[in-house]
Amino acid sequence: MAKIIFIGSHLGYPMERTPLGGGAMVGLRLCRHWMRAGSCELTVLGSGPVAPVSGMDYVRLPSGAAYDVVRLSEFDYARFCREFEAATTQWLLARGQRFTPQQTCVLVNDVAEGPALAPLARAGYPIVSIWHVDVVDYFNKLYLHRLVAPERLTRLYERCRRWGLSGAVPDLLRVVFEKQRETVRHSRRLLVPSRAMAETISRCYAGLGPGAGLESRMRVVPWGAFEDELSGEDTESRVAELRGHYQISPQSAVLMTLSRIAPEKGIHILLEALQLLERESAFGARDVVLLICGEAAFMQGAAYQRRLRRAAERLRRVRVFFPGYLDAASKKAYFRLAQLFISPSVHESYGLNVVEALQAGVAVLASDHYGVREILDDGCGRVVPYDSLAEAPRRLSVEISELLGDSARLQAMGRRALERAAGMPFSKAADAVQASCLEFAGSSLLEARP
Repeated sequence: MAKIIFIGSHLGYPMERTPLGGGAMVGLRLCRHWMRAGSCELTVLGSGPVAPVSGMDYVRLPSGAAYDVVRLSEFDYARFCREFEAATTQWLLARGQRFTPQQTCVLVNDVAEGPALAPLARAGYPIVSIWHVDVVDYFNKLYLHRLVAPERLTRLYERCRRWGLSGAVPDLLRVVFEKQRETVRHSRRLLVPSRAMAETISRCYAGLGPGAGLESRMRVVPWGAFEDELSGEDTESRVAELRGHYQISPQSAVLMTLSRIAPEKGIHILLEALQLLERESAFGARDVVLLICGEAAFMQGAAYQRRLRRAAERLRRVRVFFPGYLDAASKKAYFRLAQLFISPSVHESYGLNVVEALQAGVAVLASDHYGVREILDDGCGRVVPYDSLAEAPRRLSVEISELLGDSARLQAMGRRALERAAGMPFSKAADAVQASCLEFAGSSLLEARP
């Protein structure tokens, strides 16, 4: 039977209480789907303390190490990536007789936190990479504020490599640039969640890699909606309890956002937009509630959350609440409170939270980030392009005001949202990922040497 080694540093954590983001949740759902299907031999390498699915072949690495992955700083994160990289690479290379390259495909869940791909490729292992984040583009937007195009950054890094200067680059930047370059170079298949991400990667790495061109090695696999695994939950009583807790009346306008609390999620832009609307008296006497759901993430998350709380305190008419991290049952109840879900992200690789809102039957207002135009249509939501970050709050405020002023349209969008989500099951994406792996598992072709 064909074998898949699934490697993800964020695998092995209890996702009902650990805020690790969409990549970790997708990895968990892939494990669940494949274990039910039983169509291949699956071994998972992660850093968390528990197997993603009970009874599966799971190995925790590095052995004996324990990281609080939610609280890592940038430099702690770089060190964690390097230790996980070394441990997973050594583990697999030491087990070449059990996992032969002819029968085994290595599936990497994300870019920066994976194994060292060059030695695995030289050993003959076919590699399939899942791209939850284009880390170069992420770095550009969050740290360089989009001052240059990401393809110019990758070209600059290529010059540094040719001039022998890449070793002088701090390790944190090598995790960003070199790991992504190596993932493109050594992946037989690159799985990306949106066409926009595929286009950006193509511009950055055209001509890099063995054999066929980069475009032919990429596949766009939108994740879609997770199948609801809840049953017997008393959602109605929970919703009533929340309405009482937050003093939400039938006349209240309830806005909701849901994500890790991190700068790239753009929640500060949403709060600035609401400040503009307050100054213009756009809400009149209407009660407006904003639910900022999620927990602070690693790398700047705690500081960003403090910034958001200070901004929320400056609002006078909008009542802002921070419910914290929501498990699946709580998400279901909170979505029932909302008339409008807002995704104001500066950078978003796909938008799992947007899909969750659609699945709950809630109209969506989202920034024009990766993937969103493939998720939304005009019937279930609106897309707001950020021509500049300075103008983003104003653009967002105009759309919020218009949508809240048309309750009938919001209800119609909610009905269309349910239809839209029903047509994008996650199982379709999970089958596509497995098919990409099985395409190479059993191949005896070795990657061309650099």
